[in-house]
Amino acid sequence: MARIPGKNPWIDLFSKRMENLEYGDRWNLNFNYHLKPDLEPGQRQEGWKICKAWSFGRFYCHCSHSWTSAHVVLLFQYRRKKNRGLVLLRIFRQGCRNCRNSPELKPQVTHDQIQKAFDRLISKILKNCYGEMVDDVERNLPYRKTQPHERSLCEACKIGICFNQDNVGD
Repeated sequence: MARIPGKNPWIDLFSKRMENLEYGDRWNLNFNYHLKPDLEPGQRQEGWKICKAWSFGRFYCHCSHSWTSAHVVLLFQYRRKKNRGLVLLRIFRQGCRNCRNSPELKPQVTHDQIQKAFDRLISKILKNCYGEMVDDVERNLPYRKTQPHERSLCEACKIGICFNQDNVGD
């Protein structure tokens, strides 16, 4: 499906950031809400890599409840083939603690937080696709008071990749 410029901040910001790279390759970002946290052997052979990032986000439920979370998990899969690159993004959802029967909700993430997630991703792309020596971008979120994280309502916790779990890594 073709995307209309200016309609999705994730795609727009990613496109602008990748245009500034010196390599001249064309990179695209697409959403895929079925991405798994681990690559299949065939995907590895095709050159796919994984990058996990975390962000602040705000969730809005149809019951009028909203909340801020520092546990917004972003999973990127990416690869470069010939002069083209593709990034797939899964933004993990959370359920509402007030109505518990609602579907899991996608967060709203500010442009600043999207940029920080892309800093980490682009660092990985430069290192793994272009062989640049770059330092990994660490997750550096300032302290913000949020309600306690409810693992039972977190899609990322359910599959074991939420950042506040002991078994997280990339």
